[in-house]
Amino acid sequence: MIQILGLLVLPLIGVVALLVNRLMCLGARDENIVLYTALATTALLFIGMFVGFQPFSVMLVPQVDFAFSFQLNGLSLPFMLLATVLPILGLWSAVKEIKEKRNLFYLLYMLSYLSLIAVFMSSNLISLFVFWEIVLVAFFFIIAFWGEEERRGRASMKFLIFTQFGSLTMLGAFILMFVYTGSFNLFTIQSLISQVPQTISYVIFIFILIAAIIKMPIFPLHSWLPDAHVTAPTTGSVLLAGVLLKLGGYIFLLFGVTLLPNIAHNLMVPLILLGVFTVIYSTLVASAQKDLKRLVAYSSIFYMGLVFIGSATVSNAGINGAVLLMVSHGFIVGMLFVLAGLLKEKTGTRDITKVGGLAEKMPTYAMFFVFAVLATLGVPGLSNFPGELLVFLGAYSVYAIALVSLVGVLIATNYYLYAVKAVLFGALKKTAQKFSDISTMDAVQLGAFSVFIISIGILPSLITNLVGVTI
Repeated sequence: MIQILGLLVLPLIGVVALLVNRLMCLGARDENIVLYTALATTALLFIGMFVGFQPFSVMLVPQVDFAFSFQLNGLSLPFMLLATVLPILGLWSAVKEIKEKRNLFYLLYMLSYLSLIAVFMSSNLISLFVFWEIVLVAFFFIIAFWGEEERRGRASMKFLIFTQFGSLTMLGAFILMFVYTGSFNLFTIQSLISQVPQTISYVIFIFILIAAIIKMPIFPLHSWLPDAHVTAPTTGSVLLAGVLLKLGGYIFLLFGVTLLPNIAHNLMVPLILLGVFTVIYSTLVASAQKDLKRLVAYSSIFYMGLVFIGSATVSNAGINGAVLLMVSHGFIVGMLFVLAGLLKEKTGTRDITKVGGLAEKMPTYAMFFVFAVLATLGVPGLSNFPGELLVFLGAYSVYAIALVSLVGVLIATNYYLYAVKAVLFGALKKTAQKFSDISTMDAVQLGAFSVFIISIGILPSLITNLVGVTI
C-alpha cells in the first residue's frame, strides 16, 4: 500500500520549489515545476488505485479532536481524479495568459492544487475546513489579480462573500456534529450520528445544504458564479467550474445524503423541485447570453442542477449519475472554457454575434468546438450521456415530475447549436480574413480533454466502480 500522505507531500514540494525558485532566482520555469509536480501526484494516485492507500493521522489539539487525518471514503476517488488531472489540462492556458506576477500565480495555483486534494482526502472535519478555506482564499486572489481588469474587483469580492457565508454555515454544522458526538472524525461521527436529536440533525442538514447550494451553485444562491467565471483567467475558470463547484456536490453527498439519508429522504421532493427550477431557470438565462464564456457559466449551473436532482433522489442510480455527471462536466466545461479563451485570443472577442464563418479559417478549432458541444449535449458515446441517463432514471423512480428538467436539456440544445451556427458557420466576417487556426499545443490541450470525455463515455464504469454510497 502507498502512504496517502504522499498525495500531499508532492504538491507541498512543488510549493516549496516555487518559493525557492523565486527567493534564490534559480531561473527555473514556474509552469514546469507545477507540471512535473502535478504529473507525479497524478501517477501516484493511479498507482494507489490499484495497490491501495495507507491512512495517515496526526493529532494536533486533542482537547478539540483537531487532527490532520487523511483517509479516502467511498466518494473520494472520482473527485480526486478531477482534482489531480484538470489542473494539468488547464496549465497551457496559464502559460499563454499569465504575464505578470507569474511566480505568485503559480504559487497560488499549486497551493489550491494541494488544498483541493486535501479536502477530498480529509477524514477530520477541521482539517477539511482548513483546506477548504485555503482554496477559497487562493481563488479570491487569482480572480482579483489576474481577472479581467474592469470586473475583477467586484467579481472577486462577490465570490469571497458568497463562498465565505457558505463556509460559515458548514463550520456551524461541523461544530454541532462535534457537540453531539464528541468528535470531528468523519468515521466516528458516522457511527454516532443516530444519537443526535432529530431537530439538531435537521439543523445540521440545512447548514450543509446552504453551503452546498452556494458552492455548486443552485438557485437562488448562484449569482456569484457568472461574474467569477467571466472575470477569471481561462485556467482559473477551468478549475473553478471543473473542480471547485464539485466541492458543493461532494459535501452534499457526503454529509447530507450519506450521513443523514433519512432527512434527505424526508426533504426529497422540495429538493428535487429546487433542482428542476434551477435547471429551467439557468437554461433560459443562458439562452440570452452573447458572451460565450458567460453562456458556458450559466450552462454550468444547469448541469449542477441536474447533479442536485440526482443527489436529492437518495437512490443508487441518482447518486452514481450525479457523481458521474460531475466528473464528466469537469472535463467538458474545462474544454469549453479553453475554447472560449481561444475565441477571445484569436478574434479579440467572445461575443458570438460578432464572429461567423470561423470553420473556414479555423478548421481545427471548429472540430473541437463541435465535439465539445456534442459532448455537453449528452450524445451517446461521450461522457455526459451515461451520467444524465442515470440521473433521470433515479429521478423518475422516486418522483416522476422531475423529468420536467428534460425541458432544460432541450433549451440547452437550442442555445449551444445556435452558438455553433453563429461562431463557425454563416458569412465570414471581413475582419476574420486575418484569423489563424489554433496552435499545435492548443490542439494537444483540447485533445487531452477529448480523451477523457471519450473514455468516460465509452466506459462509464471507470468512474462508477470507484463510487461507494457509504462512508
